[in-house]
Amino acid sequence: MEKAASTSRMMGAILMVAGTTIGAGMLALPITSVSIGFFNSVWLLVSLWFLMCFTALVTLEINLRLRKTSSEAGISMAGLADQSFGKGGRWIASVSLMILFYALLAAYITGGSSLIKAGLDSRVEGNISFPTVALCFTVFLGALINWHVQAVDYANRFFFTSKIVLFLLMVCFLAPFIRIQNLMHSYENVSAFAVAVPIFFSSFGFHGSIPALINYIGPHPRSLRLVLLIGSFIPLIVYLIWQTVTLGVLPLDVAQEAIATQDLAVFIHHLNQISQFPLLFLATSLFTFLAIVTSFLGVALGLFEAVAETLRWPIQTQIQRLKVSLLTFLPPLFFALFYHNGFIIALGYAAIGLSFLAVLMPVAIAFRERSRTTSAYQAAGGYLGLMVAFAVGILVIVFEIMNRF
Repeated sequence: MEKAASTSRMMGAILMVAGTTIGAGMLALPITSVSIGFFNSVWLLVSLWFLMCFTALVTLEINLRLRKTSSEAGISMAGLADQSFGKGGRWIASVSLMILFYALLAAYITGGSSLIKAGLDSRVEGNISFPTVALCFTVFLGALINWHVQAVDYANRFFFTSKIVLFLLMVCFLAPFIRIQNLMHSYENVSAFAVAVPIFFSSFGFHGSIPALINYIGPHPRSLRLVLLIGSFIPLIVYLIWQTVTLGVLPLDVAQEAIATQDLAVFIHHLNQISQFPLLFLATSLFTFLAIVTSFLGVALGLFEAVAETLRWPIQTQIQRLKVSLLTFLPPLFFALFYHNGFIIALGYAAIGLSFLAVLMPVAIAFRERSRTTSAYQAAGGYLGLMVAFAVGILVIVFEIMNRF
């Protein structure tokens, strides 16, 4: 009989999934969903949540299936791919991880820098250049990563707690300004969905935390399944509230200006104009900035460790850490310098890496291993579910390629 995990650990694991999922990606949801309308965005969110829940359970299945011993730690996707497909599989997983992390970091640098620049331009005489802001933003947060992991931990705790409080305040202030007519617009053209799908998809990326969850909870399928379902359902509710508030308060012509520029600062500016409450302006601006900062710190830490592991560089001294930091932050910084409004573009590229890591790779491994190994747990849906998930993963990549050409 399966041993149940403690309630305390279950709650901690659920919050780990929710915290990993809710980040700066949610800021792009209303910008990219204006063209498809509110109700289309609702069913798209629910559908992609269902897909990512299913592939998370498949990832859990293959992780438990490929464990050599009951005491073995959770296995990364690169390790799972290596066991199932050899070095070629590990290479694909590693490259996908790098694409995902670099694209996300590029998105956060462009989004965070545009917000800071907009704030400075409204308060400081003279025009501060975007490259200057992007460089300062990257160097300041990158210094935390380069300094010590504990510094990131303490900073992230404070930022995440503040972010949740600010989100609740913002929703309370904006809710009275929701107008039903703003939610009634609906569009159903392929190009609009091609823009929205990769962004919505990348907003449910929590699969990389599954090995850590197995280590924390233990190899208990029932408990882990509950953690993944509840932990990912919380972001879905948050996203639905966010969509209702943002699309409900912005008139269609104003909202369309935001998507035309694809500039996060323009979108937040219009959101702040809805009410004359100074506190709303402060809450919205701080929430947006903290959403980017918390996401930046989490992704940057993961990329920093991935670069060091891939190159097998030691990171014991500050000089060693600085070398890894340069490879971690320079590529996304260069992207931001060339694409000042690249927030949406970079998140779209991130969807390609996430599709490989969270959908295509686990589904392919499950196909291969179900006929070769036994497991105490198998995700529902059978081979049909795997085929549908694989097809949707390919579709996400096709949509993103369509957006670039």
